[in-house]
Amino acid sequence: MKQPMTSRQRVLAAVEHREPDRVPLDFGGRVTTIHKDAHRELKRHLGLEGGDEVIVGQMTQTVEPDPRLIELLGRDTVYFLPSPGGDYRLRVNPEDDTYYDEWGIKYRRPPGGYYYDPVENPLAFAETPADLDKYAWPDPADPKRIASIAAEVKAAHAAGEHAVLLSAPTLGLWIQPQFLCGMEKAMMDLAFNKPLAEAIAERLTEWYCAFWDMALAELGPHVDFVHMEGDLGQQFGPLFSPKVFRELYKPRFRRVVEAIKKRTQARIWLHACGSVYWVIPDLIEVGVDVLNPVQVNAADMEPERLKREFGQDLTFWGGGCSPVLLQFGAPAEVADEVKRLIDAFAPGGGYVFGSVHNIQVNVPPQNIVTMFQTAREYGVYKGCP
Repeated sequence: MKQPMTSRQRVLAAVEHREPDRVPLDFGGRVTTIHKDAHRELKRHLGLEGGDEVIVGQMTQTVEPDPRLIELLGRDTVYFLPSPGGDYRLRVNPEDDTYYDEWGIKYRRPPGGYYYDPVENPLAFAETPADLDKYAWPDPADPKRIASIAAEVKAAHAAGEHAVLLSAPTLGLWIQPQFLCGMEKAMMDLAFNKPLAEAIAERLTEWYCAFWDMALAELGPHVDFVHMEGDLGQQFGPLFSPKVFRELYKPRFRRVVEAIKKRTQARIWLHACGSVYWVIPDLIEVGVDVLNPVQVNAADMEPERLKREFGQDLTFWGGGCSPVLLQFGAPAEVADEVKRLIDAFAPGGGYVFGSVHNIQVNVPPQNIVTMFQTAREYGVYKGCP
């Protein structure tokens, strides 16, 4: 009979495509966490009072869950998020509920809204590659970015209790341009102003390589996963042309992955929402080890198909329950869905259980509890206690 593992052993066994004692759990990861309002309601449901509320995603209003919730629902990981560089400090203007990030992007939360939307884009004016020189790019190699977390990362790794993830400080090579330029302009540039789109992608590639070189020079031996962002799908298909991805972004993404792997043995962990079946072979070829959030209710994202075609090369991280069912289904339906997805993803390892992206406002707290309790109880591998 297999003996219980530490959380870190459990996660590493899974990503090595071995069956641990049970399916690893990830409640409250940086991009599979929970909106602050849902978090408060979940605590009320469980009778938990007090505790700090730590916002980890200002735009999405997501939180690092209360440690008591993590203990109850289960998390085999620990996440670390770099700080902004320079003298940037988050300042929310209470008069119109707006703020700027370190890139100069302005966000506003509409009255009664749950999230912040980008409303001003610092590269909206750009028409030629030369225009990019007029923009004050943040310093990627500023050591302040990791100064506040370096000791904690090393301590967490030395303790060996949890798998350690180090997150990227931006939204990725192909998503950050949408925030810098505005989504409509960024998409139009891909079609009608390729020199500018390529120049922005090149600047961001260099930015990422410089950041990871700085961060991993110190932290590389102490992390298990390097987390990067890069949504590639919408609900029914690609976010933009697969040809554009393969010609413009894939070679540059490969360069970033290669720069990371020069500094660390950590696995490459990519968050890419939506219908991304079309791009998974490209991601594997470039060197991605882990795919999150595995949006099982999107087109072409059937779990059995994903596992059959890519389960030997990729670890699926998330995919715990259809977000629609989680919000509108009964607890018994949630439990059945969790069991179905574990049956599809878990055999042979290569699966870490978590919510499909962030748990949103108005998700019934009893469904959240049911989802993770079912995963903990049902996700035990044969021969384990």
